[in-house]
Amino acid sequence: MNTSGDPNPHQCSPQGSGEVLTLHFADYVRVAGELLQGQVDIDLAKAAHDKIENVRVKLREGASRRQRDRDSFQTQTVQLVREDQTIWDQFNAPPTGAQVVSCPFQLRLPPNLPPSFHYHQFSRSVAITYSIEVVGSRHGLLHANRRVRKVISVVPAASEWELGAASALRQGWAGPWKPFSNNKDVRHGILIGEHSQVKMELTVPDLPSYPMGLGIPFKLAVLTHTKPVHEGDLEHKHGKLFPPPPESSSKVEARIYRRGRMHVRNKSEDVDEHYDLQGSLGDEAGHAAVQTTFDDPVFAPTPEHGDKGVWTRGVRFEGNLFFPYTPTFSAETVEWQYTLRLKVDFPGLGNHLELEVPIHIDSGCGFPPPFQGGWQPNAMYTLATGPPPMIKLPSGYWNGDDHDWDEDN
Repeated sequence: MNTSGDPNPHQCSPQGSGEVLTLHFADYVRVAGELLQGQVDIDLAKAAHDKIENVRVKLREGASRRQRDRDSFQTQTVQLVREDQTIWDQFNAPPTGAQVVSCPFQLRLPPNLPPSFHYHQFSRSVAITYSIEVVGSRHGLLHANRRVRKVISVVPAASEWELGAASALRQGWAGPWKPFSNNKDVRHGILIGEHSQVKMELTVPDLPSYPMGLGIPFKLAVLTHTKPVHEGDLEHKHGKLFPPPPESSSKVEARIYRRGRMHVRNKSEDVDEHYDLQGSLGDEAGHAAVQTTFDDPVFAPTPEHGDKGVWTRGVRFEGNLFFPYTPTFSAETVEWQYTLRLKVDFPGLGNHLELEVPIHIDSGCGFPPPFQGGWQPNAMYTLATGPPPMIKLPSGYWNGDDHDWDEDN
């Protein structure tokens, strides 16, 4: 079906010389429901020499499970998307007199697809992988087909509500905020000594979901309360009273945990992994991007302890958190969720304070309208917000080794 507005979107046009088959397909994240548009250059002389009879473009997506079995790997794959389009046939192609012809193509991604995903643990891996493949079919059983494969990343389209939230975040969040807090008693000695208290409070936009890769504003306060001490101890001990608040945002460990399960045929794999956040809390390189404010120490007398009291000190961090990860997804065969965990270590054995916050990640983007007149080299992205942010996917996804690509045809 012609959905691009071009009278003949699959008509080949001559171009300069190149490889036998050259795929032109822009490198950005794709959105479920999007019309994929690209171009294949075919060197006619080399195609004739290779005995290539036709050229097809294949769109593939599948869920795969791979496990080492002694000295080899066993791979199980369930194919979820299978679209083929013939773009050139040597018996029906009109004569052009050119050495190279350029053949545009377009394939529609179904609207309700899971996002790209890859998990590897020891000898096991599970993946949801998408690819565009150009196949030059050659005559004869002994002649392997010519192939050009490009692994692509795909995310679900955001809902209207999620698009609105992403827009509000880009403009500077002016909506309500939601706090998450935790506190703990700590002491410097292992078995003796009075307890001190530490508290951590994270405040983020009050949203049920956060767009991947977009800066999410946060405010983090870490407060410490000493055991009862003399008021002059703060000066006499040069501010090193226990427990000291963290001196830098890089001293706050910030990790996001992904947990879930994936079913492939009759096998299931649990997903359990974590990532250190980049460019903000917990990242030495992102320290400058976080605003740090130290509270003035406050002394509060405690009459029950005579002339002693409690010193309260605090530090506040403000900045943006970034979640460039595969969006949260849940279906009958696959699901995963995220949890943000912040951790601050204080001197002494076991003196750490943790805070866990459930995080739902969405794509934050809709699928773009097709290019008018078909795909063109260096064409501008058709949405003003630009293409989706890149997803943090491991090299195992992009090399495609964990996927059964069905190369028999």
